[in-house]
Amino acid sequence: MDDAGVTRQADDAAGPNWVLPASVCASAVVIAMFLPLMGVIALGALVWTLVAFRRERRDLQEAEWRLRREVRDLQSIRTTHERLRLVLDAAGTPIIATDADGVITVASRSAARTLGGGRTLTGVRFDELFTQADLHEMERLARAGEPGRARLKLPVEGELRTLVVSADPLGRTELSGGGCVVTLRDVTELVKAGELKADFAANASHELRTPIASIRGAAETLQGPARNDPAMLQRLIGIVANNAVRLEALVNDLLDLSKLESAESPAVLTEVRLADLCRAQREQFEPVCTRKRLTIVEEIDPACSVILSDPTLLDLILRNLIENATKFAREDTAIVVRALPAPIPGDPGSPAPPGATRPGGLRLTVTDKGVGIPLAHQQRIFERFYQVDRARTGGGVQRGTGLGLAIVKHAARRLGGRVGVESVYQQGTTMIVELPGCVG
Repeated sequence: MDDAGVTRQADDAAGPNWVLPASVCASAVVIAMFLPLMGVIALGALVWTLVAFRRERRDLQEAEWRLRREVRDLQSIRTTHERLRLVLDAAGTPIIATDADGVITVASRSAARTLGGGRTLTGVRFDELFTQADLHEMERLARAGEPGRARLKLPVEGELRTLVVSADPLGRTELSGGGCVVTLRDVTELVKAGELKADFAANASHELRTPIASIRGAAETLQGPARNDPAMLQRLIGIVANNAVRLEALVNDLLDLSKLESAESPAVLTEVRLADLCRAQREQFEPVCTRKRLTIVEEIDPACSVILSDPTLLDLILRNLIENATKFAREDTAIVVRALPAPIPGDPGSPAPPGATRPGGLRLTVTDKGVGIPLAHQQRIFERFYQVDRARTGGGVQRGTGLGLAIVKHAARRLGGRVGVESVYQQGTTMIVELPGCVG
């Protein structure tokens, strides 16, 4: 402390600076009533009092200014602290800060919710919150000044999730005292997307390889002894033709699926007459219906005769659903296409396209009386290339590409809707598509 500070403290202890001269002045005034000479002393004491009072007032003003500045600084610090806390809590990524002893000093709301079950994490040791030795080592090394990165599987809210963990050291200052900051970024969905992409590439390669191998085998046989065998020649030509058709169907389905998954191909809404769309599908599937003695029946509610939708996407939905029905329906049965108005709520995960604002929704179903789908498989039939049983088609019907229902799902999502299934094994199946904002 400087000399001025010591002097100020001594003055404060002795009382205000103007007390002593005021006392002298008052005493001099009293004595001056008996001794006139004391009036001069009283006047001097009065001047002394005024000077001391003025100094005291200046000191008080300076003290008030310092106090106000400290209050403003404290308010600024508090505002900054509250803003940092809001930023930390708004972050969707769990963030944890520990001190030099590994005790948690700061934890974001996301960290408390996902890792601590909602409880306060401040004051908890880091190695008590996690049980993974690798994570303990990362945090310890970060406190020692060595940053670390790792991808770990950790239990989060009762589910094993894949997290990218980063541990970075905090600078050692008088306030922080060292420690580290640990952030945990959930990449589970990203990892799943990568796995799906790899599976899709593998499945597509396999599905393309099979007909190509058949065509190549037939071509090699045609170049050999079968060249002069008319019966074998016709058989091999049929193999080539059938597999070429399968390749074409597979490529078309892959292109349809790619367009549906691309954000650059938005839905184009226009008025669609469902009866015309159903009639076109009936004509397209007339050969297979004739062969299996199937009939396609439309039951369209008058309120749904004209809807607002994308005709291309609706055509994809109906074509793939009816194609599936023709494969699995028993002979001499009917495939029923129903369209009914229904209150269909929007799905935040797949919002309806701009313009789909009509008050009612559409419930579109395609029902067949066929072999049905076992309950254990019903949740997977909308996956790419997933087929319940390749022997189910029977009757000499060419099996599909395994992409039809995946196309239906993505087309429905592009229209803001959803797809579902109701099936009883060995009795039949009803495929359900619900689209919002298209009726009325």
